[in-house]
Amino acid sequence: MAQAPETESRAGPGGLAGVMLLTAYVAIVAGVFYEQTTAWPHIGSWIYAVFLLVCPGIVFQVYRLGYSRLAGRQPRRRMLIRMVTIPLGLVLAGALASLASKVSMENFEQAYEPFVVQIAAHLADPCVAAARAFEIPSVAAYNRQAERERPVARLSHDGKRFVLAFNVGSIDIDGGTVYYHSGVRAWHVFHHDSTEGETAFADLTKGLTQCPRLNGIQ
Repeated sequence: MAQAPETESRAGPGGLAGVMLLTAYVAIVAGVFYEQTTAWPHIGSWIYAVFLLVCPGIVFQVYRLGYSRLAGRQPRRRMLIRMVTIPLGLVLAGALASLASKVSMENFEQAYEPFVVQIAAHLADPCVAAARAFEIPSVAAYNRQAERERPVARLSHDGKRFVLAFNVGSIDIDGGTVYYHSGVRAWHVFHHDSTEGETAFADLTKGLTQCPRLNGIQ
């Protein structure tokens, strides 16, 4: 009977229950992370609040399980422990959110590489080429996965270079723009609250002919 408290501490929240709780936390974060990496490019998202809520719990449970396994008992001074694990969890949440957005953008760029290549190969008539580019397998597959089967784009050109732009989501209602500049062969993203970004984009497309709306291109 004297050993009952120790047995309970090993089989309690620091044992199987703690492992189950940690597993649930990790599953939630992994699901949100995957969803955001396969989503259309975005500048922040309210769904990242899940990271802020759950990641501190992950850090705390990892510490508690590790301590219990090494010391054979539950850690004391939990308030002090949480004063450390909560900031660490928030740092982890921020890192995961940034990584998810980065991977999302990389997936977009990879899928749309044939899109911009096709436009570049048909600068004499880029509007038609761009409309047909939505049928490219990698583009069509990506759009279905990102639930943007027919995204609306803005294509501006002068016969020598072009700028292809799409709207992207953000954590607020303003959104942003992701665009490809053939002159530097690179994608760029800016939030619509960014005066600098808006000005740079306006200067870049000034004097260019904009394609009319055609099969998703406007």
